[in-house]
Amino acid sequence: MRILITGGAGFIGSHLVDRFLSEGHQVVAMDNLITGDLANIAHHRSNPRFEFIYHNVSQHIHVTGPLDWVLHFASPASPVDYLQYPIPTLKVGALGTHNALGLAKAKGAKFMLASTSEVYGDPLVHPQPEDYWGHVNPIGVRGCFSSDTEILTKDSWKLFSQLTDRDEVLTLAPDGYMQYQQPVEIIQQRYVGELIRFSNSKIDLLVTPNHKMLLRERGEQEFRLVEAYRNIKWEKAEMLKSGKWVGEERVCFHLPLVSNAKTPQRSCIPMDLWLEFFGYFITRGSTYCRQREDVSEGETYGQKDYTVLISQSRKHPAQRAKIRDCLRRLGFKFYEEKAQFRILSEQLFMYLQQFGKARQRYIPREFLLLCPRQLRILFDAMMLRDGGADGKRFYSNSPALVDALQELSLKLGMAGSIHRKDQGRPASAIHILTNQAKDFLTPRYPRRSVEWYDGYVYCVNVPNHTIYVRRNGKALWCGNCYDEAKRYAEAITMAYHRAHGVDVRIVRIFNCFGPRNRINDGRVVPTFIGQALRGEPLTVFGEGKQTRSFQYIDDLVEGVCRLMEVSFNLPVNIGNPTEMAILDFAKLILRLTGSRSKIEYRPLPEDDPKTRQPDISRARAVLGWEPRVPLEEGLRRTIEWYRQILQP
Repeated sequence: MRILITGGAGFIGSHLVDRFLSEGHQVVAMDNLITGDLANIAHHRSNPRFEFIYHNVSQHIHVTGPLDWVLHFASPASPVDYLQYPIPTLKVGALGTHNALGLAKAKGAKFMLASTSEVYGDPLVHPQPEDYWGHVNPIGVRGCFSSDTEILTKDSWKLFSQLTDRDEVLTLAPDGYMQYQQPVEIIQQRYVGELIRFSNSKIDLLVTPNHKMLLRERGEQEFRLVEAYRNIKWEKAEMLKSGKWVGEERVCFHLPLVSNAKTPQRSCIPMDLWLEFFGYFITRGSTYCRQREDVSEGETYGQKDYTVLISQSRKHPAQRAKIRDCLRRLGFKFYEEKAQFRILSEQLFMYLQQFGKARQRYIPREFLLLCPRQLRILFDAMMLRDGGADGKRFYSNSPALVDALQELSLKLGMAGSIHRKDQGRPASAIHILTNQAKDFLTPRYPRRSVEWYDGYVYCVNVPNHTIYVRRNGKALWCGNCYDEAKRYAEAITMAYHRAHGVDVRIVRIFNCFGPRNRINDGRVVPTFIGQALRGEPLTVFGEGKQTRSFQYIDDLVEGVCRLMEVSFNLPVNIGNPTEMAILDFAKLILRLTGSRSKIEYRPLPEDDPKTRQPDISRARAVLGWEPRVPLEEGLRRTIEWYRQILQP
């Protein structure tokens, strides 16, 4: 077999490389070395059946030649890594999984996902079987936005409560370009407590404390996601309100034909010309049908005059000239009157009458998906008369039309804040924000305030993790519910299995230890061993009553290999069901190392799981697997390896 292992230079990946090469297989190890180490696989450098590819799997994956298996084990895996590399961790869980699955599909290979026991959260069920959905903090990043927050979808702005799994929401990719993506998950959670509010002329959001805000702090070049509760200088941090858009270029607009029309018709109108005309009409136009009676040879006949009007006063000759030129190129018969242009066309009338009266105006969604060049034609035509004297504001009685202009401005590299008024006669204004005004597209966050909230909070999980939201008309890019990269990875893995027939495996890995596990990994085994060997205090959080289970790396590798040998597509726990309190584990490390280090107690971190123990009934039944290496034996091997690397 030829096997690709992403994360092949990492702790677990390198041991899999050892196993498969020892069995005579061909192995391709792929790693960007963000947490992996070439020293882990250096002993295979001269093996003709081994190949190493330096690559970030969050980017498109290309591997020449056939593949029988794609094992996706790439991911920072420790708390230290999560804090140091939060975005790469999320990308490899979402984009990396997507790319690896795409490669498996293209190669006709089988696929295995290395998932984690962290999907169970702080479990209420003990031990944790694979069919347990987990217990995740609902008032953290799982629920983000207040119920009056809207999100921009491919169909329109929608309240989060109106979203369905068929919607496509606008997201921001890492390269700054906008993409529509279907939600992997739509989240609705009951919330009673304090929310954080950001409010000024450019933003009005009410979010849960753990919600991720997209920001750029003073002196930084890149935007990043930061929890709303963080104690940073918000007033000096910038938000992001714009992005880059590609869209599609369309040559022709097909105006529907009308049967038995008495005036000339056009079936294909150049899209650029139609967008200009439509922009004039949707802001200053109307339709009118006049019924009259004609008498001929003593007979009375009913007649209808189909008229399209575009208002434009002669006080603005330059604007009239633009409209006049557009109508001439359009080719329909028209008359120029004192305060308007009158077009006589049943074909135009029948299409344009759907846009109704002033408060019912809207822009067809197909136009809003066009490329920026064509969107600019529509935008400029709309702004010609209703854009205010300085061209920075747009006024309309139609909420849908103002919403569309906000989306238009976004896709043109600008932004817009809506101000709605209702003083007897409803009206809306959108303030157009451009890069010509300092900080308009990256204004600073305001000082935070706290509000009490009793209701539902919402969010979505999307691969790009950044979504376009608004509250009270003020829109910006914001983070989504992204802390569950492994949950997403499992979801998309099963989606590829169901939709594309990819033969998949999902292994949920519980605490694993052994040689090559980095001494500064941050997890309990290397931390305790390193502290003990250096004569430092062993740091125990809380009272040390929280429990964990530990498996040696050889047992994990054996479980992975057995899972590859069976046809079983549901998740399988691979871990040691023997449970131990952290305090007892610290004392065991002191005994095995012979260290005289003391135990130092520290405050228990928020949301630290109290228990973690696998139910391996499925692994026993399906794989005939259970751990074989006793805990103390595995620890002795590991301690000896750490002694060697810590020697001066």
